[in-house]
Amino acid sequence: MTDRTNVRYDAIVVGSGHNGLIAAAYLARAGKKVLVLERRGVIGGATVTEEPWPGYRISTCSYVCNLLLPEVIRDLGLVRHGYDVRPLDPQYFIPFPDGGHLISYLDGGKTAGQIAKFSKKDVAAYGAYWSMWDRIIARMRPLLDLPAPTRQNLERAFDGRDGEEDWRTLTKKSVAEVLDEYFESEELKAVLCVGGVIGTNAGPRTPGTAYVKYHHILGGVGGHQGAWGYVRGGMGAVSQAIASSAREAGAEILTNAEVAEIDIREGVARGVHLRDGRSFGARVVLSGADPHRTYLGMVGEKHLPEDLVEGVKEMRVEGSVVKVLLALGELPDFSALPGKEAGPQHTGGIVINPSVDSLQEAWEESERGEPSARPFIDGYIQSATEDGLAPPGKHTMSLFCQYAPYRLARGTWEGRREEIGQNIIRTLAEYAPNVPDAVEGMEVLGPPDIEARIGITGGNIFHGEILPDSMFADRPVPGYGGYRTPIENLYLCGAGTWPGGAVFGAPGRNCAREVLGAARASPQQI
Repeated sequence: MTDRTNVRYDAIVVGSGHNGLIAAAYLARAGKKVLVLERRGVIGGATVTEEPWPGYRISTCSYVCNLLLPEVIRDLGLVRHGYDVRPLDPQYFIPFPDGGHLISYLDGGKTAGQIAKFSKKDVAAYGAYWSMWDRIIARMRPLLDLPAPTRQNLERAFDGRDGEEDWRTLTKKSVAEVLDEYFESEELKAVLCVGGVIGTNAGPRTPGTAYVKYHHILGGVGGHQGAWGYVRGGMGAVSQAIASSAREAGAEILTNAEVAEIDIREGVARGVHLRDGRSFGARVVLSGADPHRTYLGMVGEKHLPEDLVEGVKEMRVEGSVVKVLLALGELPDFSALPGKEAGPQHTGGIVINPSVDSLQEAWEESERGEPSARPFIDGYIQSATEDGLAPPGKHTMSLFCQYAPYRLARGTWEGRREEIGQNIIRTLAEYAPNVPDAVEGMEVLGPPDIEARIGITGGNIFHGEILPDSMFADRPVPGYGGYRTPIENLYLCGAGTWPGGAVFGAPGRNCAREVLGAARASPQQI
């Protein structure tokens, strides 16, 4: 076996999450010698497809796609490498406790017909609501390519007509406040408010959650702005396609290679040391790990400015998401739209959230240290639209649920995990009574489990909150925004940097461009 200890690379990327792989692919395509190091035995970080039970393949953490940058798909040739995404249609099925339901489609006319069941006034307001978001997205889209938008960047983006109001909407308002301005139907508001809290330790009435809503409608699939889609084979296929592009360009990817320490001498990053004793040298190091793991773990406080250390420690990183993975013997039979054969109630997202008030109450329970008695559920049954993910006649179901705190006021996650999972199943059974008997396998991942398995501090899926006061030039920490760190030749390329998390790719792409720009300015660097 070749001894790699003294092999020198142009760049080492810590972590094979999608951002790390994207950064590696861009660097390799620029002719750099790149090594990616992954602590687990599989690549992808939180963007993985796994087989928790024989014959059942499911997206363990991330589960649908919307935000992946078109530039990344194009530049890295991801379609040629197997990336195949299709928009959900219908987008969502939302049953209500009284037996009613709402379905949103890609076809705006069909969606309008659904909204009209609850409010004809809201049908007209729906167009104005999306026009407002389209305007804000157009202002923000150019900023996604920047390392960290400055005050001047933001002033230019929000100059002109409606600019001041758009900025206030984006950064000051709660998602509930925005919805109250446009709609009267509590059912429609119940559907639309959940996008303002996805992955966020906040309630729909928390100021700034309008920004979270914006973040989740920023992308699109198949030419449909804001639409979400399934990736064939599950979300792991995204990571595999990016890795294939990176390898084609010459990048090396090692699994079971956990970085214990970034080698820093005289204030310069010079490589990494692994937990198994191996070491690798490089001209630059890029970390896709979250800021806590990178700065406080792999770098160490002794190498860092005191204000940066304090800022990282003050980051809000405790997650509130529970992911429940299910193997089902049959499809859910919803009381609001009965049937066990695949229909519109099964093929898109399934949202369980009776009202804005119930979502707010669920968050307030979590703030008291208790899992929500009636959690919000975002459910997906990809096997209803795609063969090969479950045995014939069987199905997988992914449940993304909020809220359950990282730190429980009573008991431990180890002791209460089963209870919390069963309560989520009972909540779903209020709408689809056959679900408990249909469950043939269940895995529950709370915030501490996500932390342990994926390596994300606090189990926060965004590597830190994406509320406005943690964004722009203040991400990850005020005074240290962007991708460069105070350590020379060390960069951050993960979701803890601008413009944030989800399967987005902007941090990885932007960081690689920053590294290559530095190389052009100073060729001896890389």
